Amino acid sequence: MNFLVLIILATIQGLTEFLPISSSGHLVLLYNFFGIENNVKLLSILLHIATLLSVLIYYRKEVIQLIRHPLCPTNRKIIVTTLCTCVVVLILKPFIDASFNGEYIFVFFIITAVLLFVSDYLAEKNSLLSRTRNFKSETMRQIDKTNITDININYKQAFIIGLTQGVACIPGISRSGSTIAVGRMCKADDTTRYSFLISIPIIIASFLMEIMEGNIGTLNINIFALIFAMAICTIIGLLCIKLMTNLVNKNKLTYFAYYLIALSTLLVILSFV
Repeated sequence: MNFLVLIILATIQGLTEFLPISSSGHLVLLYNFFGIENNVKLLSILLHIATLLSVLIYYRKEVIQLIRHPLCPTNRKIIVTTLCTCVVVLILKPFIDASFNGEYIFVFFIITAVLLFVSDYLAEKNSLLSRTRNFKSETMRQIDKTNITDININYKQAFIIGLTQGVACIPGISRSGSTIAVGRMCKADDTTRYSFLISIPIIIASFLMEIMEGNIGTLNINIFALIFAMAICTIIGLLCIKLMTNLVNKNKLTYFAYYLIALSTLLVILSFV
């Protein structure tokens, strides 16, 4: 694989994994554009591992606390979310696999855009309540930095977020965007951090599942080029986690909704050309 193409893929993965515009959807578009057909699953997994490192680095203090307290409430909620996600993925797996051809990806981009619009609309509609909640949430976040083991999300919210994350395995539906948006709709606090933390077990589970199914092969890529690309992906991912957190707090997810609508419109137009 061309080194420049690899860098482009790594850059896009780093940008789109945490911004609410679907990393898998954009990778599918790029695979089709560059004519990449061989072992795309292995490459996608490696790039997702790179962004997994972004989460582990950014939330290293929280992760260490969760490891030290394996039976804490937050870990139990993460388990509920992950199990729900796995069940949905197993049920939808044939459809998810088929959707990687990108034929209807514009539809799923639109679905993500709608979720982002609704999420911001509900937050803005109750602006006074939102300001009060944001003040309280900010206080909670200060507490949570020293007590991540009891994050302010209940089991019902964890269940719904888990179902959403499962559906978000369809290319075009943003995992981070949909889980954060649905979490906010359910009036869950600190959904941004929770969304990023629940990506850890699901990325690991995806990797293990592909290994067990024997769906990964080898890549004809120089190992040093691959490491360099993954490092770029991790660094960009770190920056995007910070950016996404700030944008959620300011109710600015609609920016990405407009982008997804524009992208979907372009894809529809190109399909007729």
